[in-house]
Amino acid sequence: MLNRIFALHKTLVGHHTVSMEARIFHEVSLITIASLIISLLVNLITQVPYAALILSFTLALTALLYISSRLYNRTQSSATIFCLALNLILVVNFFINSGYHGPTLLLFITSFFFSLAVMPKKQYPFWITLNILTIVSLLCIEYIYPSQVTNGYSSRSAAFLDLIFTYLGSVACILIILSYIVKSLISEKNKVLAISEDLRKANQSKTQLLSILSHDLRSPLNSIQSFLELLLEYDIDVNERQTIKAGLLKETKNTQIMLNNLLLWTKAQMEGGLQVSLTSVPLFQELKVVLEILQISALEKVITINNKINPDICIIADVEMIKIVFRNLISNAVKFTPSGGTINLKSQADGNFITFSVEDNGIGISAEKQAQLFSVGAESTYGTNNEKGVGLGLMLCKEFTELQGGTISFKSTLGKGSEFALTFPVCPSSRNGLQDEQKNFLHIM
Repeated sequence: MLNRIFALHKTLVGHHTVSMEARIFHEVSLITIASLIISLLVNLITQVPYAALILSFTLALTALLYISSRLYNRTQSSATIFCLALNLILVVNFFINSGYHGPTLLLFITSFFFSLAVMPKKQYPFWITLNILTIVSLLCIEYIYPSQVTNGYSSRSAAFLDLIFTYLGSVACILIILSYIVKSLISEKNKVLAISEDLRKANQSKTQLLSILSHDLRSPLNSIQSFLELLLEYDIDVNERQTIKAGLLKETKNTQIMLNNLLLWTKAQMEGGLQVSLTSVPLFQELKVVLEILQISALEKVITINNKINPDICIIADVEMIKIVFRNLISNAVKFTPSGGTINLKSQADGNFITFSVEDNGIGISAEKQAQLFSVGAESTYGTNNEKGVGLGLMLCKEFTELQGGTISFKSTLGKGSEFALTFPVCPSSRNGLQDEQKNFLHIM
């Protein structure tokens, strides 16, 4: 029952669907309507002359203005009419309801507070001036012409009852307005803090990235420059020339990989950058393409890659993204595995998901570096054959895997090797055929 009442209240006020000023106006309008209905009942006891007529007019006007704002989004015009009409009604009420001995001055204060809460800041001078001039004028008129003010109470108890009721209503209105203002300020403060934190992280990432680039890209470019200078300036024999060309090609390849990762990461950070297109991916076939690209690097270090992934596996992923992820993971495994080492690619079915792993018997990852392995702050490390990276590969793997709805994890022991695991949902058509996984071995010698 209470939940329904709260839900109805949120609907009537326009919870989080309209501006703070509109919510305040709707809330005060609803309170005013309820208060006026109660006031009409109280008037039956106090029997203040003409009060019932004024209350009825105010009730009808408030209801119409609330409907105009809530249903037709005319909050500004409705609030302006409401405030002007309220001031006019309070002027009349001052003369017929005991002047400064009655509740009118208290209502003027509440009206003034409400006006400042719902009106634009540029209109503040008008409403402040109107309130001050109106109250001062009324008090002066009563002081000079006391006979113009009617004592509308039939008894002393009626006067106290009216004042108590008006005070409680005014306090309720002010508390509600303040609560909306405070909530709005807290909400805006949290948004600003969140934006500030995002900007801080973005700036930190940019600084780290520039630091990486200045160090890691400058090094291979300097090497390339040195190789070219040797070829141009010195008379080198054929064998030495061939060695320099091989080194030049190696540095060029490393630089190309770094730039590709950098461009992919930059595009991923830009708004509207990478678009994910999830589809059914026959992973074994796509993985063969990746392995063909990395075959030369593995052959250079005499590393064996055993592809034990089930050839019938089909996953839900983005074709190009999943190839980039595997290319980075396998490239890293080759980079940190010593000559003559082994890399195993495995798969394991688990209900509607498949877990793939890239396992090597390389140098492993130290505990200090594991904490920042998937971040911009990850320090790039030289491989077993002095290969160098830009430190973005694993971060790309994590971001791209999560963009496709997958997960990535790892375990590593220093000096013994590492294992990176990817989990993706399996295609509906291949779920029934994964009970007995087949093993297929592809050796790259």
